Amino acid sequence: MHKDGKNFQREHYWRLFVNSDSEENRAESFSSLYRLFVNELMAYGRGLGFETVSCEDGVHDVFCTLYSHRKRLKDVTNITAYLFKSFRNTLLNTYKQKAHISDMETTQIHFSTEVSVTDTLISEEQRQDVSKTVAKLLEGLTDRQREAIYLRYMHGMDYHDIALLMNMHPDSVRKIVYRAMTTLREKGKQLHNPLLSALITYWLATS
Repeated sequence: MHKDGKNFQREHYWRLFVNSDSEENRAESFSSLYRLFVNELMAYGRGLGFETVSCEDGVHDVFCTLYSHRKRLKDVTNITAYLFKSFRNTLLNTYKQKAHISDMETTQIHFSTEVSVTDTLISEEQRQDVSKTVAKLLEGLTDRQREAIYLRYMHGMDYHDIALLMNMHPDSVRKIVYRAMTTLREKGKQLHNPLLSALITYWLATS
């Protein structure tokens, strides 16, 4: 599904869930929101290094809290950022409690992610080739750079929302994204891959 279409669906079901006086409508919209977000939240949690079971528990806790606090959510403007932030905090709080570590130590958490190239104008073989190459290039970035790029380009979040999610200033997020993309562009040039160069140039232009 196209990203704009998915966002439209999310906003529609969110408004219905938050504002509807019908219990049936609330339940249906709540279930739809869960289906639209569960896979992305799970992927994000695994990217943060958490096991599948922990991610499943985290998603469950977030959506239980969502339902019980529905009346407090009318001012939420970015649904994706709100749920990702809630999910991240839930995972990290559980981790801190179990491991008895501080907030400072959780900022050092490792982040990794699978890269997906969805351009329909190139072949499946080319998409796989570019995805593998970008994934390898991302390994040379810092954890925070990888996470910021993931949120920026895989989920379309703006710098303000990423900053809230990662407990950073928006200007700092902008800088690490720009530096990361500059690094990727320089390394990408050395590979002489025109598709990869075009992809990175596009990302850099929109950063």
